[in-house]
Amino acid sequence: MHCDGAIRNIEKEILRECTNKNIQVHENFVNYYLKLLSLDPSWGITGKDVLNRNDVQRFIKHVVNKLEDEYTAPMITLKMQYYFTCNFQQKNKMVKRNRAELLLRLKVLEQEIIDVKTVSEEDYINVLYKKMVYYIGLASGLGSPSIESVYKEVRAALGSILDRNEIKEFTTQPRYVKLDNLAEFTKLVTGIRLFNRDCGKGGEGMEDLPKLINEALDATGAELQATLVQIMDKVNLMTTALDFVYFTELNERNRYVIECRPPKGVTVSDVETVRDTLIVYRQYEVYIRKLLEEVDKIETTSGHIFSNLQHALIELHRVVKHRIAIPVNQVFPHFIKLSDIWCNLQDQTILLAKVNQIMTGLQRYIKFLNFNDVTAEMMLPAGESPMTDAQRLDKTRWLTIPTEKSKAKIVDITNYTSIDRLKLEYLGFCAWKLFVTDGALLPGNPSLGIIKSMHMNFVCSSVEAGVAFSHEPEKCVMEGINLARRKIELINLLGIKSRLILVQNIKELFKEPPELPLTEDVEIQTEIHPLEDAIDKNYCWNVWDLRRRAILFANLSHCKTLSCQPQTSHYKVNFKTQTWETKNQECQTRRDNYSNVPRPLNYFFGLRGRKDNKQFIIELTRPVEE
Repeated sequence: MHCDGAIRNIEKEILRECTNKNIQVHENFVNYYLKLLSLDPSWGITGKDVLNRNDVQRFIKHVVNKLEDEYTAPMITLKMQYYFTCNFQQKNKMVKRNRAELLLRLKVLEQEIIDVKTVSEEDYINVLYKKMVYYIGLASGLGSPSIESVYKEVRAALGSILDRNEIKEFTTQPRYVKLDNLAEFTKLVTGIRLFNRDCGKGGEGMEDLPKLINEALDATGAELQATLVQIMDKVNLMTTALDFVYFTELNERNRYVIECRPPKGVTVSDVETVRDTLIVYRQYEVYIRKLLEEVDKIETTSGHIFSNLQHALIELHRVVKHRIAIPVNQVFPHFIKLSDIWCNLQDQTILLAKVNQIMTGLQRYIKFLNFNDVTAEMMLPAGESPMTDAQRLDKTRWLTIPTEKSKAKIVDITNYTSIDRLKLEYLGFCAWKLFVTDGALLPGNPSLGIIKSMHMNFVCSSVEAGVAFSHEPEKCVMEGINLARRKIELINLLGIKSRLILVQNIKELFKEPPELPLTEDVEIQTEIHPLEDAIDKNYCWNVWDLRRRAILFANLSHCKTLSCQPQTSHYKVNFKTQTWETKNQECQTRRDNYSNVPRPLNYFFGLRGRKDNKQFIIELTRPVEE
């Protein structure tokens, strides 16, 4: 609640700043943008504490600057995501809304029909009858009743189920009954007209929906396929270029690192532009593939509807065959069923039109992207050409990630019956190169091995990347989350929003221990006597030789020795010398481990809002085994 309220207030300030700077942006997109940015706790706009005004101002300034530069690759990606989310996920609601809007436009005509209480004169009956014909013709969507031939056909169909005497009875009924009857009349007239059209005795102004849908499906599918081919040409070029620019090597600590080595004439900024543009086209590719799946789904559904339509017509022909008079309760249900099937077919046309609308909208965003293929082509070595994903995977299909020193489980791909059903994190992109390159989407190769860690499946693009990831899988996952916090366009593309929400209030996800200084075993040999002139010929190291000399100097060799000795005599002191042999020493570093137990959590129920004074404690602590 606190976070949502803060975002609403910040959103108002941002929209005010955008208005002052003449920045055209939709407020719903700003809300979408802010909610993604709020997943990064470093902005200081989440949590239960009072927001710091300096953090809020810094955040607002950052957002306004990003919105002002609306044609950057990250901003185009975010706008595509917002547009697709708002339109694709709401397509089924749009079908219902489209039919509701049609009935809303006919609401005035419907009210005029319902409000009639009685009709006594012939002219009033004709006027009411004409209104009903227009309403039914427009509501069914089978041609405009303003066309004389369509009007006559609808009038004849309505006359077969409602004569003039029944119209008088219709006007005397309650309002809700009139509404139900009018809806039923619309379905019956629709079914009758469809049946007459199938018999070759009508169908004026009616479009051949099965034929139109098939033609539209072919045209839409062909355009989507052509768009996908263009996208993949761009993707293959940029992916191959980045693959040649980023080199994997071992550092002095025997760890794999990525180094960017752009060729002559290409700067690091150009590499970053290609990397961000690749994200846009990968997102575009995902959406086009979803639209292709939707077209296939519409085609399958339409096929079933065509089949049901044919079966319904055959059944209706069987009922009315060689019969002059048929009871209403036998034939009317068939007409209503025929009308419902036709309405489902109309819904498929609306869905197909929505797919075309979404495809056109996505193309409009791509046109805003300012990218030249020459930059990516300059990154390719001489004689090299763009590789497809299949060709890239084929180069390493015989290699496998070694399991030695791996902290994650590596599973061979042959252990899975269907790799398509296996959910790969990051859409199958290399989980290690994703964050070490700051967002390069390089496809992983499942044939190298599936890395299972933290109940997730990861793939890498090379053996070196797999070794680096499997050595520290938890750290790599946390680094991926940190990357998504910085580049929020990756959150919905890679499908990791739920993961970011879980750690929304944790600023430092992974604290790496400090690196110890490097040591090396070396051998040293010094000269025995580097300075010959400094040698003292009279040097003596033995203490007894020194004592002997002292006695000689003191001329005590012929002195008389007494039987007593003073307490202060220095000759009482015993001197010892001890030499130490060199010994081998070993150093053992400590290994830290930890355990993570659930945090105790209780909820007091009944503190307020109860007339009695009874409270209950509900334990919400999660079980340890989870």
